[in-house]
Amino acid sequence: MARYLTIGAVLVAIGLSAALLLFPQPVPDNVSEPVENSRAQNPDLVTAGLDEIGIQSARRSLTLDACRQPGEKSEEELMAEYEAQAEQMRRVLGSSSDAEHLLVAALVSWRKSPEEALLLLRRAESADPNNALVASQLLELCLEIDSCNRARPELERNLINADKANGMAWVTVARSRLARFDDAGALAALREAAAAPAMEDHFADHVLLFERSLAAASDLSPFDRNVAAFGHGAAVFTASFLITRDCDERARNSAEWRDACLRLGERFEHSGYTILTQGVGMGLQAKMYEYGGDTRAHQAAERRYQKFRDDWTTLASQTVRAMELEDATVQRRYLDTFAASGEIAAMQYLAEEIEARLPELDEKRDSACPTP
Repeated sequence: MARYLTIGAVLVAIGLSAALLLFPQPVPDNVSEPVENSRAQNPDLVTAGLDEIGIQSARRSLTLDACRQPGEKSEEELMAEYEAQAEQMRRVLGSSSDAEHLLVAALVSWRKSPEEALLLLRRAESADPNNALVASQLLELCLEIDSCNRARPELERNLINADKANGMAWVTVARSRLARFDDAGALAALREAAAAPAMEDHFADHVLLFERSLAAASDLSPFDRNVAAFGHGAAVFTASFLITRDCDERARNSAEWRDACLRLGERFEHSGYTILTQGVGMGLQAKMYEYGGDTRAHQAAERRYQKFRDDWTTLASQTVRAMELEDATVQRRYLDTFAASGEIAAMQYLAEEIEARLPELDEKRDSACPTP
């Protein structure tokens, strides 16, 4: 059975999803930490000025697996399966005229052929000009590659038109404006982000997108298809959180940037749907308070983060056996809860299901995974 922790290891090896974390993230004692390997495999991420690299998909996967069972596939075998699934989706869906299919084909082509991904995203945009996921990924890709010849302001306008109520869209626009040396426009975009009604990174939307695409392009069972969709969805490239680096560079000497980044951090903490968003928000606030000389507020932000980290670690240990349920309905309800109420609420749902439906582990197995 495919395992969520394995999904995390696959994504670390692929190195698609990285973000700046101002505080280190905890990992349960019986799970190895993948971050250092990600640094070794992605040296450019380190030299770009990131203080701490975190692969959130790997951390999220900790809630969805326990110890390796006899006869399970190796990490290498599972990575090969994911690569084969990606190639199958690219081949089957890349010839479609449907915007959603073309978006998925682009997402799975991104790492190996960004130019092909760009062409697919352009076709998807033509098919559905108001698709927020397409508009976001198109701007993200054009921020990463030199071969994109689309006018950046046009792509920014398209994203805002498609996802105006989403603070994350404004954050991406801010990063784009900074890349073209429009600091004033970037600052205005950050203020829009802090005032936006939602702060959505579309994780659940991407998982559902891949679940539908795998249904069209593979013969996986519903349970295995859901597992695979979580893996592929977690690997969707986004660099929105790199705005924290820009905040760090500018807020040291600018009260305007300090205030805008502080407000953004507050929104991340209180309106973010993912553990990553909330944790980054607390870290961003702590940095801004530090630069502003507010020692009391800085310490309070650090204490909130510590409690958040402790609560999350406890919850992760309670949900680590979710895969043993082998229930596609539980997976879907987890995702529905995630989409409606956020990642913490979804983990709490899993913990309740596990407590109600699985027998307690004996002390020996519960303490650590057995050594092969």
